[in-house]
Amino acid sequence: MKALSLAFVVLTFTSGAIAAPEPRPSPAVCKADLKAWSAQETGTLTIRELQDRMDEMYACAEQSQKDEKQTLRYLNEFYCNDAELAGRSYDFIMRHGLQKQFGKEENGTKPKN
Repeated sequence: MKALSLAFVVLTFTSGAIAAPEPRPSPAVCKADLKAWSAQETGTLTIRELQDRMDEMYACAEQSQKDEKQTLRYLNEFYCNDAELAGRSYDFIMRHGLQKQFGKEENGTKPKN
């Protein structure tokens, strides 16, 4: 029983270290990535890459709140990636004939079994 209790305590304290948030990008990284990414097409990126870019641009926007124009640049890039992801989601729904299921679930009604 003591071993089980000890294992629980160890797992409890180490799980916080495992789930630690990623460090915020530096202003220099934010500016460099914004410049590079805004010149690239998003159509060939993976979903993970799109999400990572969105996460970074959001973090950059939060850090640059004192500079409204720079914040808007980061958010614009965020929304460009978001639009690509939304477009792919819509295409997936249409391609697989999931419109009715999507409508039912997203309109608050349960699909009939």
